[in-house]
Amino acid sequence: MSILYWGFPLLPLLLKVECVSEKVPTKRLLLTDPNALLSRMEDMDRKMLAMNAQITDLKSQLDSVMKSHLKSGAVYTRWGRATCPEVNGTTILYSGIAAGRNYNDQGDGINTLCMPHNPDSAPLDLPVAPNQYHFGRIYGSEYEFSYKKAAYNDDVPCAVCYDIYASTSVMIPGKTLCPSHWTIQFNGFLTSDAHYSGHPGAEYLCMDSNPEYATEGARQQDYNGRVFYPVEAVCGSLPCPPYENGKYVSCVVCTK
Repeated sequence: MSILYWGFPLLPLLLKVECVSEKVPTKRLLLTDPNALLSRMEDMDRKMLAMNAQITDLKSQLDSVMKSHLKSGAVYTRWGRATCPEVNGTTILYSGIAAGRNYNDQGDGINTLCMPHNPDSAPLDLPVAPNQYHFGRIYGSEYEFSYKKAAYNDDVPCAVCYDIYASTSVMIPGKTLCPSHWTIQFNGFLTSDAHYSGHPGAEYLCMDSNPEYATEGARQQDYNGRVFYPVEAVCGSLPCPPYENGKYVSCVVCTK
């Protein structure tokens, strides 16, 4: 039975007022209760810590990916040229003059060096050699052939090159192209000392296909020193085909 107040049922109105009076204090309690605020702040802190951990993990993964792509770099020498190839990521460390032991000497070093144009002095307090056999010697180098811009007895230039995007380099004899996913730095032909009796020999090096002459010395002066000859293939243990007897051998320098 509803109680009438000014002609309206009173009970439903009281129930609505009661509901409002119950809800309003509840909302105010959630917004102003220090314990509730502290709980919400702690929850937000936990979420922030979790997000920071995720960001740190993602950054670590990104750094690993970047480091895997940014390799340590590869160094090689370009024989017969004073500049480095115009290959993306390749820069020159220095240019110089090819040098090694004299072609008919039995001692001294066996490897060929790229001597820079601006050498620094060795220590001045090094002891004086007691005789002529107690020190090594290094000589400049010459072409023993004429090809393109290089002439017989011209001095041999060189350039030491650095590929920032690579981690290794290789010289492949008998090829002019690199394996798949490798970068060609330059190709050319194989060289060594001559096949003469009494010559101690020299390492096999890849001469650039467009050799130039070093500009420091007089052209075509026969000083010998470290000499460069093209290398021929000899059939026998080296199968022919695919090699051809008496034909010069190609080469390529690759980086990856």
